[in-house]
Amino acid sequence: MARYRKLIIVSPIVLAAIVLAFYRHQLVDRNPEQSLPAQAVSDLQRADGNQAGSQTITPDNGNLAVQSRVVDLPITEHSQEIRTTSENITVSGWVGTEFGENIAGETVILYSASLQARYSSITGSSGEFIFTDLKPTWDYTLKVSPKGMFKRYTRFPIKLRFEHEVHNIVLEAIPLGLLTGRIVDPYDRPVTGIELLIKTGEIDSWSTNVTTDANGVFSVAGFPKGKFQLATVERQLLRATGLKFDPDAGEPFGLTIDLGLYNLWGRIYYESGHTFEGASVFLNWSLRENGIRIRSTRQASADASGEFQFTGLGPGEHELVVSAWRIDTFGQIIKQTVRQTVNVGVDPRELNIFFNVL
Repeated sequence: MARYRKLIIVSPIVLAAIVLAFYRHQLVDRNPEQSLPAQAVSDLQRADGNQAGSQTITPDNGNLAVQSRVVDLPITEHSQEIRTTSENITVSGWVGTEFGENIAGETVILYSASLQARYSSITGSSGEFIFTDLKPTWDYTLKVSPKGMFKRYTRFPIKLRFEHEVHNIVLEAIPLGLLTGRIVDPYDRPVTGIELLIKTGEIDSWSTNVTTDANGVFSVAGFPKGKFQLATVERQLLRATGLKFDPDAGEPFGLTIDLGLYNLWGRIYYESGHTFEGASVFLNWSLRENGIRIRSTRQASADASGEFQFTGLGPGEHELVVSAWRIDTFGQIIKQTVRQTVNVGVDPRELNIFFNVL
């Protein structure tokens, strides 16, 4: 009888524990926005974007309180790639001046070495350009070689990742000025009436022709600042490199070229004494002054008597190069070359050049 009485006393306690556990389970399973206080809901809503939120819900005198711990997660390059990379990327932009002026008709180049891909677009009346259906990669180069008086533009590397990217191009104007030069011979006498081709190194395919006057002077208005080179159009093949133009300096430059009153004559022989016909003869001359290198080449061919000549030479050392194709005793065609230094104005004017018998 005592054992049954004890069971009756304990049963209400067990029943109360079951009810309390059921009540707590129902409370936790409810919608947090309906059951949590307003401040707790606000704390939960702020844990988004690039943050990870960790919440712990505990009972507090019949109410629920939220203890929020927010941990910052940095955005890595890899995570951006996964989120933004597209296989069909569009690149658009605008080409203009620093003053906001549109530049139409310029060719914009976009290329990638890793993809072995090259694209081009010509700017419209508003300076706009567009490239479509591009693949993502890290080594695109955007380039413009302006037709007008603007510096070349290059941007590298460009990493395309987003579906549509905008890359505007502002071209920088090249300062212009009056280029003036004077051409003289080794005796400082003016070289008159010589036609020259002048090409700037700052703008692709931009060149102009000039002719020296009675004082050996020429000038070009509106010439771009920077490097340029000069070459003769007729007479000897002459080229001058290492030239620079600064419109702010306003100083003319002078060039000395290989022209004078000397002549050089020669004859080409075999060792046996027979003359050699058809050989190519070159006479080279060079000069360095004030950082400028001037080189000239004259060419002649040996006639039926093996003779050649050069006229209108300036004094000083020249390199004579004679080349010919010959057939050796085994029937093989080979090239023979003879080089000789000639001091024009000092050495004899008549030269004898000998080829070995093969």
